[in-house]
Amino acid sequence: MSDVVGDVVGDAVGDAVNDVELVRSALLAPQAPALDLPVPRFTRALDQLHEEVLARFRHLGLDAGTAEATLADVPRKVAAYGDGIDVPWLLGLARADVVALGRLQFERVAGTDGHAVHLPEAGPLSDEAVEDSLARAVEVLGAREFHCTSWLLDPLLPPTLGPASGIVRFAERFALGPVERGEEGDRAVAKFVFRRPLREVLDLVEPRTRLERLVVGHLRAGGHWSEPRGSLSAQG
Repeated sequence: MSDVVGDVVGDAVGDAVNDVELVRSALLAPQAPALDLPVPRFTRALDQLHEEVLARFRHLGLDAGTAEATLADVPRKVAAYGDGIDVPWLLGLARADVVALGRLQFERVAGTDGHAVHLPEAGPLSDEAVEDSLARAVEVLGAREFHCTSWLLDPLLPPTLGPASGIVRFAERFALGPVERGEEGDRAVAKFVFRRPLREVLDLVEPRTRLERLVVGHLRAGGHWSEPRGSLSAQG
């Protein structure tokens, strides 16, 4: 029995060491590689590499506050979605490929149409907080053009949520591209509004808020949601 226990412990230690090396290599790679690791093993390895992660932020010219705010999204996402969260997203945070600058997150390196904007689930979406984040992105990243792809930009939201809604006021900043409705958009609202699979939202959920009632009512009536892409230019 002791030999069996020793083998199991030895295998676990070996896996942990291998995981740390795998994540370290992913942090240092020119482009984020695909990682075939379960969420708990990834986060354990990341904890052991904390100082190296902070060093990466410093190397990229990002201050300690930005590092702290960015990395806070790792436990926040794990708490919200458990093992369902995408490891590539968590790796992107650890690599500073995505950075938190105030209320919003931005992809650090711009694509051909600017820097992608993401919205962490971190409280109200006030005009002041959004303006501050965009200004910081201009200052820290040199950003001039932004784009966002999200269910939050769906044109179905404003008539129900109203012009005072933070979601609506955020969406109004963007010039929208084509709006294509389908199951992908449906899955997105189920995930981000309810944190549940689409089927459960359709069959089981009892909506409580105005937003939840809008989402569920539209789905159960046979409608679909979208994730439009919007673009925004920095002011000044």
